[in-house]
Amino acid sequence: MESLDIYEVLVKEHERMLQAYVLGIVGDTSMAEDVAQEAFIQAYRKLSTLRNKEAFASWLRSIARNIAFSELKKRGREIPTAPEVINGMEDVFAVLDDDKLGDGWEERAAILEKCFKALPDKLRTVCKLHYFEDQLVKNIASALSISLAAVLKRLERARSSIRDCVEQNLGLEGA
Repeated sequence: MESLDIYEVLVKEHERMLQAYVLGIVGDTSMAEDVAQEAFIQAYRKLSTLRNKEAFASWLRSIARNIAFSELKKRGREIPTAPEVINGMEDVFAVLDDDKLGDGWEERAAILEKCFKALPDKLRTVCKLHYFEDQLVKNIASALSISLAAVLKRLERARSSIRDCVEQNLGLEGA
């Protein structure tokens, strides 16, 4: 199998994950697809710099994150996602990277969805508004008549709850 064929397998395995991750950063589906595609191209060109093959997904996300920040800056847009939210996203995605956790991202995504649905209403609402409806944190605070700090705290608690739930469902407690 040629290296391009192997890379094509890696792209197929990681495409949905990377698009979801980038969407969480840029808040725009079309832009997320473009950034993910560019990240795969750059990653292929830089493949020789990857030192730890097991860290491919994390390495790919870091390339995509840098492209996303650059693209937002080029378009004169602010990063719509707070840095602590991006860090929390990376924590959740890092847990899901482990190849020992099942048949790939499809199974892991189903667990993630189950854990999201198990969140208390207040946390699920804030996550839904931010991650699925692309609303800025400040707009969520205004719409829900709560402080910006409260929105950020709810997002932090939601990520923590989801991480704990995913770890429990994958048998990773205490890992």
